Amino acid sequence: MIAAILMFAMVATAQKSNNGKIFDEHPGIELMHKFTKAYVAGDKATLDTILTDDFRGYNGLSTNKDYKGKDKQGLIDESTYWSSQLKGFKITKRGKSYPDALEYKESGTWIDTWDVFYGVDKETGFKIETPIDRSFILSKDGTQIKSMIVRVNMAIFQKYSNTFNTIENGTIYKDHAYINTVRTMISAMELGDLDLTYDQFADDAKFYDINAPRGESHVKSEERAQVENLLTTFEIMSLDEYGYPDYLAYNGDGSTVLSWWNFRLKNKTSGDEIVIFVHLSHDFNEAGQITSQVAYYNGSLLN
Repeated sequence: MIAAILMFAMVATAQKSNNGKIFDEHPGIELMHKFTKAYVAGDKATLDTILTDDFRGYNGLSTNKDYKGKDKQGLIDESTYWSSQLKGFKITKRGKSYPDALEYKESGTWIDTWDVFYGVDKETGFKIETPIDRSFILSKDGTQIKSMIVRVNMAIFQKYSNTFNTIENGTIYKDHAYINTVRTMISAMELGDLDLTYDQFADDAKFYDINAPRGESHVKSEERAQVENLLTTFEIMSLDEYGYPDYLAYNGDGSTVLSWWNFRLKNKTSGDEIVIFVHLSHDFNEAGQITSQVAYYNGSLLN
């Protein structure tokens, strides 16, 4: 047993090999910073000098086996587009990260960075803000960039591309069974039938209130208790539909009814009447039950 352990330790030691050195200060890091500054500024002359003539840029997350990479002119064109199309364009380090220069024995010098790509499109107002990791492979003499490998989530860039198109995301209805469910719920509340009101909600429905801390929700029994408590102070005069509700049937992404109301209430003690403008958003399950409610209104009017 001891011999086996010693043999394993010897094998583990033999497999350990130094393949180069890592630096946090290096001429290659300064070259990378010079490149980034020129890329953001759309400085074609500087980029032309920094990049080798046979430069190639790669998407490190691409699954296309036939992709040959972006050439020098393609990278310069990309810089020209972003620098002219985005307001506030910048590439900055992510958090407390810092670039590393890796001098490999076999594959030369690489510069690795962990950054954030940021900019707002001048035409659409769409904001791009996403982590971007880059690896720069330098020329043999270390004075130019021969390759760049970028690793970034392309989903935000696809979403950005879509902003230049008109894309439908479902159908809007002004009359629908789900709209009737919301009307039934509100009308039942006006008539004091809270059983019917909350029968329209699924048992696991969640309730959100714009006056509560962001993201906080409560369950159906708690919502009903809040309403019952409110009705000890206020009498419902009428709950009036404002405009008309919209049912949004999203393409494969749920069903939502948006509605607007004037809640007319009277304080039972003072006799004062108030009108609260309320916007409600209700999501539905496939059974036609309400699964969530978001209420937007000025809660200070109830104090």
